[in-house]
Amino acid sequence: MGLFKRKIVDERVQNLQNKIYREIYYIVSIICLISLITKMVIYGRGVEYVATELIILIACGGYYSYRAMYTGVLSEEVEIHDANSKFRYSTKTILIGIFTGVVIALAMGLNSGINYADSNAQAIEYFFMVFLVSLLFYAPFLALFLFIGYQSALKKSKQVNDKMLKDDEDTW
Repeated sequence: MGLFKRKIVDERVQNLQNKIYREIYYIVSIICLISLITKMVIYGRGVEYVATELIILIACGGYYSYRAMYTGVLSEEVEIHDANSKFRYSTKTILIGIFTGVVIALAMGLNSGINYADSNAQAIEYFFMVFLVSLLFYAPFLALFLFIGYQSALKKSKQVNDKMLKDDEDTW
């Protein structure tokens, strides 16, 4: 019988542990990002120099998203965020996609202007030409990609929550 083997858990201690784990995640992510930027500056643009950092950052983000989606936590987080924030979570997702697209377009424009131009006038021309074309491509694509991913993850999280609530109702 499982009556005598129950583990007593103090919610206050568990919440503090979760807070510490969250802080560790942020610290590891910041260290990986600093390492990634440092290696890109020192060794150049090759992905082979920063593959470990990219794998860590992408795997951690992907794992959190997967677990939040399949435990139903994502939909709860979104509800809490939307109730406490001036901007909805979906709006922030779109803005992050657009901002990322602008940063990529700026980087590509600067790269073209610096590396491929023969004069200052040509550098400005290359910068604006590449920046505008990249902006028209990357900003909408990333905003749409992130929004669709967010909506599908939110839908799956709500389905998991509904299933858990239905199972709880069936047991009573």
